[in-house]
Amino acid sequence: MTASWKETHLPTMLSRYELKDIYNADEFGLFYQMLPTNTYHVKGERCAGGKFSKVRLTGLAAGNALGEKLPMFVIGKTDKPRCFKGIKSLPCQYKGQKKAWMDSEIFTEYVRKLDAKFYTEGRKIVLIIDNCPAHPEIADLKAVELVFLPPNTTSKTQPMDQGVIRALKAYYRSNVVKRQIKFIDAGKEVPKINILEGMQILVISWDVVSKDTVQNCFKKAGISRETQVSSLNDEDDPFKSLSENISELKKRNVGDDILDANGFVDINFEVSTSKSIEMTDEEIVESILSEDMNQDEVDVDNEEIEAYDTPPRKPKLSELEEAFELMERWSLFDGNGVEIRKQLNIMSRTCQKHYIDCKKQRNIEHFFKS
Repeated sequence: MTASWKETHLPTMLSRYELKDIYNADEFGLFYQMLPTNTYHVKGERCAGGKFSKVRLTGLAAGNALGEKLPMFVIGKTDKPRCFKGIKSLPCQYKGQKKAWMDSEIFTEYVRKLDAKFYTEGRKIVLIIDNCPAHPEIADLKAVELVFLPPNTTSKTQPMDQGVIRALKAYYRSNVVKRQIKFIDAGKEVPKINILEGMQILVISWDVVSKDTVQNCFKKAGISRETQVSSLNDEDDPFKSLSENISELKKRNVGDDILDANGFVDINFEVSTSKSIEMTDEEIVESILSEDMNQDEVDVDNEEIEAYDTPPRKPKLSELEEAFELMERWSLFDGNGVEIRKQLNIMSRTCQKHYIDCKKQRNIEHFFKS
């Protein structure tokens, strides 16, 4: 099946589209709160339904054969998490789904937005995706052609599976460990990561995944006009950074049961990102039991979430001005200081305007929709 794909579909696709117009998108599961010191209870366990859904996000990573990435897309368990209260600009697009995984409705909405974007830009692209129930055929697309991978071949034919998602998770885990070290060094208890903070860390980590890594993973999957190369050959190796941070964490005497870099990244390997046709008997029972959970258990879960899932506090203007002053002083020691200070001035003016606008007197018409 893999040979047939590479011998027939790939050459046809490469002849019809430029590399910049060949995209791949793939979902991945992420236990966004997990630390390298508290993962022992999920080792080797398959997360197929609601068992870990409260601490699981599903992300969608997408990019093209030239290494250009589309914005991160995240699916969580609830439509409006408590930590979103008062937030007007989320780190990335977010959707709620009771299992925190991809379904056909969410996927269709995502593709139609992509279609509108590329149609407006006057482009025609092909989007390669795996063949699963959550990825239906979509009619009347103007700028996006969906190409479905053969069943059971994604480990070799899907670019995002060749190292992109693994690099993303390594960067995410590295940032989580750095956060843990920061609180330990400050003598504070390490707070759980809420959904908003998890999204922020995920977006930061996605931004760091290099174009070379994405491009090389497309080459490894055979989508290239060049010879295949190793997918991870960046000087900025995400696993090196994660290993160094875990070594630093061990110096803080946080316990003996600490996963290494590979084990920490691969903890999400068995997380289902969509409903599978081939569910085991155990997964079916688990899914039914999670849906039939009684109200007392739901209340307990909500109380646990409320304990940490609070919205962030809006900084005072004086705090922002102090931060800008600190960054401006730091910029004097960087070779790109002129450009950094230029961007800081723009940000500073934007913040000042925001606080001035907040103080303006509002008339009664402000409280009614037009």
